[in-house]
Amino acid sequence: MIQARSFALVLVIAATSPALAETMSFENSAAILGESCGKDIDANCFGVSFDAPRLKECLYRNQDSVSPQCKANYVRAFDAIQKRLVARVNLRKNCEYDRKHFCADPQYGYADVVACLAKTPRGMTLSCKQAIGEAGYR
Repeated sequence: MIQARSFALVLVIAATSPALAETMSFENSAAILGESCGKDIDANCFGVSFDAPRLKECLYRNQDSVSPQCKANYVRAFDAIQKRLVARVNLRKNCEYDRKHFCADPQYGYADVVACLAKTPRGMTLSCKQAIGEAGYR
């Protein structure tokens, strides 16, 4: 039962949360949470929705009864999830010049821009390259 809930946690966080060096992937963050905090989540957060903000709040609220291993890792895991989300939000701003320059064809909706930029052999701005890596698209 605990393993099933931990696995469900990994899937839900990775799916709903649709590399500065590089940010940690959603999957790795969820795996850290599942491994370090699975039992604590089962014991203290039963019935809490498996989305990052609610889980983080639940673990924080119950930190007196959370295992030392979970305490050591959950802040790092949730910070990594937040950094990845921020990187994805900032991608559009950091790649706007490159989008106009390399992907101005009307056939590209914004959802296709990352795929278009991935095909760009050279000339992409450093800020866009970095944003793509931090958002986890490279």
